Amino acid sequence: MSTSTFRLFFLFAILSLATSGYRALAIAMPKAIQPYRRDAMPAVPTFTRLYDAMILLVPDANGHITESPFGEREYIGFLGGNCTDPTTGEVVANIVPYVGGEFGIISSENSALYTEVHLVLQFVDDGDIAYLSGEGVGTFGSTTAAVTYLRMETNSASRQQLVTTPLLLSIEFPSDLQRTDETVALFSLFTMDNA
Repeated sequence: MSTSTFRLFFLFAILSLATSGYRALAIAMPKAIQPYRRDAMPAVPTFTRLYDAMILLVPDANGHITESPFGEREYIGFLGGNCTDPTTGEVVANIVPYVGGEFGIISSENSALYTEVHLVLQFVDDGDIAYLSGEGVGTFGSTTAAVTYLRMETNSASRQQLVTTPLLLSIEFPSDLQRTDETVALFSLFTMDNA
């Protein structure tokens, strides 16, 4: 832009402000948003228990932490376990050992546990693999528990609906199952009904 063009533009802007005031620079605003209708609100999500599981962790799992800029970072490996049907107790999938783990942060700000879970399952019926990953929030200490939102990817033909359905993992590390030679965690996996 040449100096003379810039001066002309600047003069036009000054004159517009002088003759029209702030309206010269006003942006058209959309109409006011109408008050919401109670009958048009989104449905409240409901969940169904999909699997229960027992997972074997590295020994003394609560001791597997290291300092981080945000608090303490967990590095808890998964050594195996299985997922069962919550109604029949039948094993549905095995947790692939030595793959994945919990890599969350225990916040130095509020002591909350911010989970980062990676888990691999192998289904018993078709042998297919599922990769689950997600993040959540919970507590860490004498009772460690968290709820984590998970996503699943799998090539299992009978489980493709789980790939596009929100999943919740509720996990607990009961203190009586925390030993220096072995650590066990319990979890339930839920699927959203109205997804």
